[in-house]
Order: sequence, then structure tokens, then C-alpha cells
Amino acid sequence: MAIFVGEHSATIDDKGRIVLPSAFKKAMGEMSLDFVVLEKNRLGNCLDIHTEQRWIEKVNQFQSKLNPLNPAHDKLLQAYFQNFTRIGVAENGRINIPDSFLSFANLKKKVKFVGMLTTIRLVDDSKVAEPEISNEEYLRMLSELSENDK
Repeated sequence: MAIFVGEHSATIDDKGRIVLPSAFKKAMGEMSLDFVVLEKNRLGNCLDIHTEQRWIEKVNQFQSKLNPLNPAHDKLLQAYFQNFTRIGVAENGRINIPDSFLSFANLKKKVKFVGMLTTIRLVDDSKVAEPEISNEEYLRMLSELSENDK
């Protein structure tokens, strides 16, 4: 399993192409890097990049919670799959992000790749520069989680 950590700056060209950071390509090691799966992350209005293996695991876990005969679950499953697209990876690690995905995440030129353990998050450069939560809020939340472990 590939492990992604760290933050890397990059630039998207005018055709929506960007090269995966070498640290992340190295983390993928011997994995087949022919395709990755892009996800519109609705919580963060950003994009998540999954290896195909990790994406299949994620989908299987989600589908296991659904009743295939429930019409509401069927609609949810369709909406879920509309958040994804499978894209090819060039030999140099370049990917071409579809316009609809760039627009969704408001990605223009300067972006950051953020390693999120088993996925890679792609966000606008200014979004990473300005944390979503203050340092105090971050520490308070960590403290609460620690208390729950007792």
C-alpha cells in the first residue's frame, strides 16, 4: 500500500495537466501507475487522488453498507459514482484533470498536493496557506479525541 505524506507545490498548465510529485510517485513504488481515480471531495471542495487499488477498497466498503433493492440507496450510489473519474497517468507522472473537476475545486494555476496517508489531496495554493481551523481549535479537537480514547 502506498503511503502519502507531506505537501508539494505544483502548477497546472493551460490544458489542465499537472505532474504528480516525485515523492508520491516513489511512494507508489512498484504499483501499476497506468491510472488513478480523481474524486470530487464535497467536504473540502477539493480533489482527492486515489490509486486504483485504494479506490476499489473505498467503493467496496461503501457499497457493503447499501441495500441494492432500496431505490434511495440506488440513487445515492449513482450520486456517489458521479464524484469520480478514472484518468491515465503518463510515464513522467503527468495527469490531465478534466475541466469539470478543475472548476469544482476552483483550481487555477498554483496548487498543492497534500499527502493524506492513502490518498493525495489537490487544493488551491491559497487554501493550504490559510488553515481552515486555528491552532487553538486544532489542539482542542486533538485533546477531545484523546479524551475519548480513555
